[in-house]
Amino acid sequence: MKLVNKTNNWKKIDRVILLVNNIEINFSDSYSLNLNCSFENISRGRCVIKIINETKKKSSNLFIHTDQPLMVVNIYYPPKKIEKLIEVFSMNKNINKKIRSVLEIPDNLMVNDLGYLYVKDKFELKINSIIWNIPII
Repeated sequence: MKLVNKTNNWKKIDRVILLVNNIEINFSDSYSLNLNCSFENISRGRCVIKIINETKKKSSNLFIHTDQPLMVVNIYYPPKKIEKLIEVFSMNKNINKKIRSVLEIPDNLMVNDLGYLYVKDKFELKINSIIWNIPII
């Protein structure tokens, strides 16, 4: 994410809205997914979502880099939920409408009027909830 001047008008956001550009399925002993995304409510950068098999009770998290315009999201789901998500993602036949993901976060992020994300240092946030909007027609 880009470091920007503090003199701009800033507003707090409590959710990160992502548009899925492509999806890769990885399969070895279990399924995992890699989703490359762009932002809807942040101007610059990209996001990689990794949907990983939940082996231990882990919280999904979001990691923001300062040295590159990249946000990494780790989502931990049980194997059956990953399989169901693959099935539902496969229903998205309309390539003109992208899959949308809304990540609700406990701490507010700051964006300015131009949509630039303010990042002072690298940090990690827990994700409270994840909403998937999948167009099927």
